[in-house]
Amino acid sequence: MLSIVKGPYLQNPAEHCITVMWETSLPASSRVDVLLAERIHSGYQGNYKLPDKPFGTFTVGSESRIHQITVEGLEPGTIYYYKIHSRNESGEIESKLYMFKTAAGRGVPFSFTVTSETGGYSGFDATDGLINQRIFSQMKQYRPDIALFVGDVVNDGKNDEDWNTYFFGPGRDFFVDTPFYSCLGNHEDNASWYYDLFAFPEPRNYYSFNYGDVHFVCLDSTDLIKEKDYPYSSGVMGPGNPQYDFLVRDLESSSARWNIVFFHYPPYVSGGYQVEALRQLCPVFEEYGVDLVMNSHTIVYERSHPLRDGIIDYDHGIVYIVAGGAGAMPDWLLPKREWHTSQSLAVPHFLQVVVTTDRLELRAVDDQGWLFDQLQIRKNTEGRRDFI
Repeated sequence: MLSIVKGPYLQNPAEHCITVMWETSLPASSRVDVLLAERIHSGYQGNYKLPDKPFGTFTVGSESRIHQITVEGLEPGTIYYYKIHSRNESGEIESKLYMFKTAAGRGVPFSFTVTSETGGYSGFDATDGLINQRIFSQMKQYRPDIALFVGDVVNDGKNDEDWNTYFFGPGRDFFVDTPFYSCLGNHEDNASWYYDLFAFPEPRNYYSFNYGDVHFVCLDSTDLIKEKDYPYSSGVMGPGNPQYDFLVRDLESSSARWNIVFFHYPPYVSGGYQVEALRQLCPVFEEYGVDLVMNSHTIVYERSHPLRDGIIDYDHGIVYIVAGGAGAMPDWLLPKREWHTSQSLAVPHFLQVVVTTDRLELRAVDDQGWLFDQLQIRKNTEGRRDFI
């Protein structure tokens, strides 16, 4: 019988479009119905009526199991409602009604969450995935505009079942209304499922996008550090390396207020699996005004001091955060912190980040909802940073 296997879930939110994806058990047609809900201006401020105004129907001609439809012609920062439909000779299915919100333009505050290791931790997790469920449930309570995953969302990327077990299953209620982005970790193993199930910008293993006042850059550290050479680089990360050249061009052209880079292997962490070879990228981050770098791989939480030129710099330094979130490995921490470490703790966690034009507010929250670290980064008109 025809059924929905994954999703629906949201990709590539922009001011005037968003992509809806889902997977069915058998090849079937694809249709998304979009509705508007009029905002109520009397009574409780901000309430919405039940959606009753059709906006449009979006279809794809050919049948498939993995469905991808881009909804276009939308207004920025606006809430819409959607429902997916699929049909073939064996039957017809439709989802419940869900909502999405388009990206707001520059100057409009927004928030996002960050976690990782929903699958990479599975070999050590004796709770049968309950940690993952708690992390997703806690993130949903913060109602983020988007979410970032810093790799290892599955245990074995080549195993189709893993994508449901560790990611789409526990995250289902979160993904129906929260668009997300992810980078490749070593557990994804550059599997074809990553490219089939996600609709990230080309070439998809590394890419960039804008949201509000932030320019995000995703890198593929598993390509920069080949498995046979790990944790060392197989060559200099400099001009001629496709990702290096992309990174320089991309950051050079960014006019965003904030620049955030995320990739899996951490260049700085007071624990196992630090990959110092990736510090070859730090001069590029520093030259082109990157504010925050987020990594994973070491299944702990760690926040660095602001770093520049290999020393602490509280005026122009970059904060490196290891958000090895949906799991905790205390044994992977070194007996004592390194010089670059400001805060570190091995607990299941996620980050909640609030962005305004002049500050980033970062909060580290555990899987029980307790706040255990926070930081504010303020930036003046000359680009000087203050860390609180």
